[in-house]
Amino acid sequence: MRSFSFIVILLIIFSTFLPTCAYAMPENNEIIHLDKVVMNFDKTDASVTVTYNLNFFARMYILAFGTRHLESSFRDIFSKYEDVKIEEVGYDTVKISLKDVTRLSDDYYLHDSRDLGTMVHSMEVIYPNGQTKTVNDVKAIPNIFYQQT
Repeated sequence: MRSFSFIVILLIIFSTFLPTCAYAMPENNEIIHLDKVVMNFDKTDASVTVTYNLNFFARMYILAFGTRHLESSFRDIFSKYEDVKIEEVGYDTVKISLKDVTRLSDDYYLHDSRDLGTMVHSMEVIYPNGQTKTVNDVKAIPNIFYQQT
């Protein structure tokens, strides 16, 4: 009898908060929103730091079960790259290593544009010489080239 009462109370509480949860769901129904992507190039490789936000339901799921379930989502976002290694996943950042993303042509490293399949609010590219370039509201990593050092 006590467990039945407990279940009924949980159902009442859940049904009370359900409209609030539905309101928190974004219109475009994206689970992960990429706020900022920072790509740091070094010869043919790149290290990437992604700052992201999760929708309400995804955040509750991650709080309950941990961030390891997000790895596949980030692998999907960076699926246009062949050698992707997820280094660390936090509650709002992820660190990724990309190998062999550029090719050497004469004295320049060339990186071809690649689609991410989702909107990135701000993308910052850090070249090996320390220069930076920032682009806003992009769905693809732009064409990038830099001189061999």
